[in-house]
Amino acid sequence: MFIVPLNNTITPLNTPSQIGASEKAQGGNDNENVGGFLDIFRESYDAAAEAQRVSEEDSIKVMTGEIDDPAQIAINAQKAALSLQTFVSLKNTAVDAYKEMMQIQL
Repeated sequence: MFIVPLNNTITPLNTPSQIGASEKAQGGNDNENVGGFLDIFRESYDAAAEAQRVSEEDSIKVMTGEIDDPAQIAINAQKAALSLQTFVSLKNTAVDAYKEMMQIQL
């Protein structure tokens, strides 16, 4: 039985401070809106969509019998689930923040 080593293929999302630091390193102006919420939201969405695509490809491989590593298929499915949960949590936090801002009396 051949044991396939696990590679660290999970790429973490950049935090707002990391995005701002990379923008400044590329010559961004301090007054510009660096690493806005939209960028973080898009990055989270893209990561969730890519993980879902990989998981769907793995499902097709399972159905056709082209399985190379069953453990990697389970890992990819878990990555897709966690990416989706992260994206939904980010969306819910944004909606809650928007609702709170709308309730502020001026």
